[in-house]
Amino acid sequence: MLPTGSASQNRHVILVVDDAVEVLRSIRALLSREGHTVLTATSADEALALFKQHEVHLLLLDYLMPGMTAAQMIRSVRALDPFVQIILQTGYVDDRPARAMMAELDIQGYHDKADGPEKLLVWVGAGLKTHRLVTSLRERERLQNELVANVSHELCTPLHIISGYTELLREGEFGELPAAAVRPLRSVAEATHTLSELVTDFLRYAKIESGVTELDQHWMATAEVARELKRLASFLIEGKEVGCSVDLEGAPVALVTDSVKVRTILRNLVTNAAKFTARGAITLRFRIREETVRIAVSDTGVGIAPEDQERIFDPFRQLDESLTREHRGVGLGLALSRRLARILGGDVEVESQVGVGSTFTLVLPGSLAAGPEVHGPRLGIPDGGAYPAPWALAEEH
Repeated sequence: MLPTGSASQNRHVILVVDDAVEVLRSIRALLSREGHTVLTATSADEALALFKQHEVHLLLLDYLMPGMTAAQMIRSVRALDPFVQIILQTGYVDDRPARAMMAELDIQGYHDKADGPEKLLVWVGAGLKTHRLVTSLRERERLQNELVANVSHELCTPLHIISGYTELLREGEFGELPAAAVRPLRSVAEATHTLSELVTDFLRYAKIESGVTELDQHWMATAEVARELKRLASFLIEGKEVGCSVDLEGAPVALVTDSVKVRTILRNLVTNAAKFTARGAITLRFRIREETVRIAVSDTGVGIAPEDQERIFDPFRQLDESLTREHRGVGLGLALSRRLARILGGDVEVESQVGVGSTFTLVLPGSLAAGPEVHGPRLGIPDGGAYPAPWALAEEH
C-alpha cells in the first residue's frame, strides 16, 4: 500500500544516474514507495541507452560521473528531449551557488545529498509537477495545430471554387462583362489569392509543428526561380514608386533542394519586402559565399529595430499594429520561412535599420549548388533546349 501523498495516480518514470550503487538502491527504494517507476544507471552511456528506450519524465543526475561530465550528459539528453525535467544532485561542495549552476546547466533543480531524502522528494515533486504542466501545454499546442490544419483544409475547396469561377468570369467564359464589373472582379481575385496563400501557410506551418514535413529534393534552376520572384515582386509593387532588380552575378546555375520549400520561403520574403516598402527599391541577390548559397531580398522599407529582429520570427508576432492594419497578415510568414529553412539545413538571417530598410537572407548549404556543367533533363529542360544564362535575367525589364 502506497503512503499518503504518493504519486500513484500520476505514475511517472524517473531515471536516476549515479556511480554509487548504494545511493541508487536507496533512491530507488524512496521513489518506488512514492509510486514511481525508477530506472537506474551507473554511467552516462548506460543512462543514455535507457533514455532512448523509455519515456523518461524526470532525470536525477549525479554531478560527478566517470567518462562524461554532467554538462555533457545534459547536452546529450537535451538533444533527445528538450522538455525532460532534470535535477542535479551531488555531495560535492562547489563554490558556485545553486542558482548559478541551474542557469548554467539548463536544469530544473539542484539537490545537495546532505539535505536528506525529504528535500529530494520536494525537488522531485516540483519537477514532476512541471513535467505535467509542460505535457499539458504541449498537448494543447498539438490540438491547436490539428485544428488549424483541419480548418485550413476545409477552407481550401471553397477558395478554389471562388478563384476558378472568378477567372472564368474575367476571361469572358460566360459572356462579356460590363465595364463596371471588371474592377470588383479583380479585387475578388486578389483577395482570394491572398487568402489562399494564407491558408497554405497555415497548412505548412501545422505540418511542421506536427513533425510530418518531409524533404523532396531535386534539381531547381536558379534563373527560373529568380524570374518567378521578379514577376511576383513586380505584381506586388504595381502602382508604387518602387523598382525591382535581380542580381545573379556568380549565382549557382542550380540547387539540389526541395524547391517547394525554397519557393515558399522566398515568396514570403519578397511579399514582406513589397508590403513594407512604399518607395525605393527591392533587390534580389543570389550568391555563393563561404560554402553557403545565399539568396538575399533587400528593400528600402520601414526597417526593424535591433531588439525586434529575433522576435519577428515568432509565430503570429506583429510588431506594429498600425502596419498590420495597413498591410494585413497574421505574422506567420517569417516564422514559417525560418522553420522551413532549418529543415533544409539552413537558416533565414536579417539585417535591418529603422528608416533605411532590411535584408532577409535565405542561407542554404553550399554543397547543394551545381555549376554550369549541369543542364538538360536534370533541370527539366528538354534535350537540346537552351538554358538561359543567369545574368540575362538581370537585364530583363
